[in-house]
Amino acid sequence: MSAPAAAPLPRRADALRNRERVIAAAAAVFAEKGLDAGVPEIAARAGVGKATVYRSFPSKEHLVAAVACERLAWITELATRALEAPDAGQAFERTVLAIAEQQAGDSAVAGSLAADIRLPQLDRARATMHAVLEALIDRGRAQGALRADATAEELRVLFTGVAQVLRAANQRDPAVWRRYGLLVADALRAR
Repeated sequence: MSAPAAAPLPRRADALRNRERVIAAAAAVFAEKGLDAGVPEIAARAGVGKATVYRSFPSKEHLVAAVACERLAWITELATRALEAPDAGQAFERTVLAIAEQQAGDSAVAGSLAADIRLPQLDRARATMHAVLEALIDRGRAQGALRADATAEELRVLFTGVAQVLRAANQRDPAVWRRYGLLVADALRAR
């Protein structure tokens, strides 16, 4: 069974403002509590009713996807900038550490990578991010900085595993996340 189609963008200015408020509220709530946070809490944070949320987002999955797409776009931009660095190994490590540190205060980052939601816009955002990370890893392999068999999928699995454990422990210290980010980066480094 497929998910309901996304609601079209509102035409009225007030409806568009409400949609933007809902996304901002969802981003804040998901950052604090993870993607399991409920729509009533998000609606309250946005200062709207649940019906207003569901007018723009036919299901909670659609709301999660909207926030996840923003997080994945951030990772894509970060990795795209890293592709321009001359030292691919250092650029890869800096990218991994930036993602790790962001996750310390934003539970939605890891959720965006691990969420089992299949919606076209989220699938596209994931594919774009994956391709850029794979290109960054390819450069690292070509320069001999990363393992010859390293892949973006391995990075995703390692990262989401670490993130699930740290989130379950309610770990918010950026230094702890950075330490585990270094371990993930080190796991893919050439020996």
